[in-house]
Amino acid sequence: MEAIILVGGLGTRLRPLTKTIPKPLLPLVNIPMVERMIRNLPEKIDTVILAVSYGLEQMLEYFKKTNVGRKVIIVPEKEPLGTGGAMKNCEKYITGTTAVFNGDVVTSINLDEMIEYHKSKKAKGTLALWEVENPNRFGVVKLVKGEILKFQEKPPKGEELSNLINAGTYILEPEIISIIPENEKISIERDIYPKIVGNGLYGIPFEGYFIDAGTPESYLEANFKLLDINIESENNELKNKVHIHETSKVVDSIIGPNVIIGPDVFIEKSVISNTVILSDSKIYGSTINNSIIGPNISLNHDVENTIIAPEGEKIF
Repeated sequence: MEAIILVGGLGTRLRPLTKTIPKPLLPLVNIPMVERMIRNLPEKIDTVILAVSYGLEQMLEYFKKTNVGRKVIIVPEKEPLGTGGAMKNCEKYITGTTAVFNGDVVTSINLDEMIEYHKSKKAKGTLALWEVENPNRFGVVKLVKGEILKFQEKPPKGEELSNLINAGTYILEPEIISIIPENEKISIERDIYPKIVGNGLYGIPFEGYFIDAGTPESYLEANFKLLDINIESENNELKNKVHIHETSKVVDSIIGPNVIIGPDVFIEKSVISNTVILSDSKIYGSTINNSIIGPNISLNHDVENTIIAPEGEKIF
C-alpha cells in the first residue's frame, strides 16, 4: 500500500526558519517532521510518495542518506499544483487504496482503524474529521451515518452544519485521483470532494489531538505534545518535560518546562522554557521563553516569542 505526503508548501508562516530548512525537515522532538510521519505509518504501507516543490534538493539529499524503513519516492513539482494537482502528479506510483496526508499535520488518528472503516463502507474516499469549538474560521461537513453529504465553507455563526472540520488525512481509491485534471493547480478540498458528496465520500471523527504545525505557535505546540507522548511511553519521570540531544551540553542552567534541545548545542548560565533549540547553537547568559532558536545561532541576550534563524528574526 502507498501513502502520499503533501510536502510542497513554502512554509512562509515559519520564516525565516524555512528560508534555509524546508518545513518537512524541521525537527519535531529532534526527528524531522516528515521522517516522523513516515516512521509512524502502519506496516501495511510499504511505499511513501513525497510530493515536493520547495526544498527539493535538500529533500533528495536527506532521503538519499536516511533509511526510514520504507521505499521513498520523491515526485518533484516544477510549480505548486495545489493539493489535488500534487496527488495527480503522483498517480503513476499508486497501485490501489492510498493514504494521503498534509505534511505539516500532527494527529492522533489511528490509521489502521481508518483504513478498516474505509473498507467496511466500500468508500471511494474517507476523510479524518476533527471537532472544533468555533467552526466559523473553517470549512465544515454535514455528516449523516458516516457519509459526507455537504461541505460548508466558513459558515456564519448559528448556521453551521456541524463543528467537524477536515483534518488533512485521507484514504482514497484510485478513481478519486483519476478524476483530477492533469497539469492544473487543483484543490482536492474545494474542487474535487464537493463533486462526490453523497456518492461514496465518508468521514471518521477522532479524538486526541490535531495540530497543524505550520505556524510558530503550532510548531511549538506540536513539539510539546510529542514530548508529552514520548515521556509517557518511556515511563520517564522528567518533571520538567525536557529532551536534550545526547551530543549537547548544558552547564549551570535551568531548563524547562517544555524544552527540546537539538544536537551539538552548548548552553551555559541560562534559563530556558517553552522553547525549541535547533542544532549547533551556542547560548550564554540568556533567559529564553516561547521561542525557536537555530540552527547555528550564537545568543547572549534575553528572548521571548521569537524565531531566531540564520536568515533573520521574527517576533510572533
